[in-house]
Amino acid sequence: MSKRLPKILICDDDETYHLALRYLLKDRFELNSAYNSDEAVAILKNHSIDIVLLDVSMRTEDEGLQAIPRLKAIDSDCSIVMSSGNKDFETVREALILGAEDYLPKDSDPEDLLHNLSRLLERRSLKKRQEQLGSEAKRSDSHRNLVGKSQAIQRLRVLIDKVRNSTANVVITGDTGTGKEVVARMLRSSGDKNGVPPFVAIDSSTIQGSMAESILFGHEKGAFTGADQVRKGAFEDADGGIVYFDEIANMPLEIQAKLLRVVQEKEVTRLGSTKVIPLDFRVICATNQNLESLVREGKFKEDLLQRLNVIPVEMPPLKSRREDIPLLADYFAEKNATPKRRIQFTVDALQVLENYSWPGNVRELNNLVAYLTALSDKDLIQVQDLPPKLFQDVPAFDSQSQVVVAGDDPSKTVYDRLAAYERQILIAEFKKQNGNISKMALSLGMDRSHLYTKLKTYAIFLKREKRSPESLSQLSAI
Repeated sequence: MSKRLPKILICDDDETYHLALRYLLKDRFELNSAYNSDEAVAILKNHSIDIVLLDVSMRTEDEGLQAIPRLKAIDSDCSIVMSSGNKDFETVREALILGAEDYLPKDSDPEDLLHNLSRLLERRSLKKRQEQLGSEAKRSDSHRNLVGKSQAIQRLRVLIDKVRNSTANVVITGDTGTGKEVVARMLRSSGDKNGVPPFVAIDSSTIQGSMAESILFGHEKGAFTGADQVRKGAFEDADGGIVYFDEIANMPLEIQAKLLRVVQEKEVTRLGSTKVIPLDFRVICATNQNLESLVREGKFKEDLLQRLNVIPVEMPPLKSRREDIPLLADYFAEKNATPKRRIQFTVDALQVLENYSWPGNVRELNNLVAYLTALSDKDLIQVQDLPPKLFQDVPAFDSQSQVVVAGDDPSKTVYDRLAAYERQILIAEFKKQNGNISKMALSLGMDRSHLYTKLKTYAIFLKREKRSPESLSQLSAI
């Protein structure tokens, strides 16, 4: 594919000057011609132009100067170079103030013109690169808490970028600990000159009783006993931003009915007042329950769900994206690091983490890393340093059970299938050698300590009533 030539628009009423520039620039630039400012404006509206060579004087003495704001209004990134037959300093100064990036006399040496144009293009390229890096840094920062490389996480990042600046309401569903509030905060727009928009989080289970309306909608002084001052509600605090309801399914039906009107009308009336306050907010809700099922059971208002669930976002459980576990473990190790300790996991320890079901999801993994950072005496976490609960997912091995051949279950990741196959090889060898670790290590060509680690990882041991005296002594180290 041929390289794209930079585009230059020559705006000058002198045909001879056009011809000279076309001859000089034809092999290095893609050229467009205009003979007055109106033609230049029309071309810029329909074409992407890198540089405009603009004559100061055309139909009027300062037509070129007057055209600068018009051209910049169409394309603020376009570079404007003023040209003139004289070198009047005041004209140069005014052109630069209006937005021109350079000023060249028409009698300039052709090499000077080419040099200045090349310099301008380099400056434009550098500016675009800096903007791109800034955008990438901003994007990376916006995803800093959404760690992972799995397809589920990649799809979630794309969705967040698409809907971040939307005003549509969102319902985020997922198991406890999957990071629903993290995503809700990521959906907050980056803000404007007035700063980052507000984010007001509410635990829906606390919106109970007589104080619920005050918390949500605010109250006037004297509205009820103890109301000694005016108080804004959550919706007023979130004006221009987001109201986040955690576990929205826990909100009482009578409050749901009042919430519906506020969400629908985008206005509130404080307790003790008749004044309607118009607001601009977006509602994001999170739940670990099936709201549609709750609607059928009469526990959630259908019309409220329709108002809230404009954009559904589903959080994947950690067990469905096991390839992200090593990345998350490292992320949490950095997050929980202290001046004296920053833990790391051995490969075998990470394999244990990947094999665990993580019912508490990402939150449980974070808690585990925080626990190990605080209580472990080691910086390098090995299998034996992990808590026993991580091994409970793997069923105990009975010496009378049969070995099942690993199948190609498409619902499992390649890591799951490889781990299952490795475990079955160890089980078969364990049975063959009647639990004799030395014989197993020799047969498998493995170091005894590494074999011990693998056996502990997969919780392979004989039930107590099946153990022989020999195997008991050999298995005591597992």
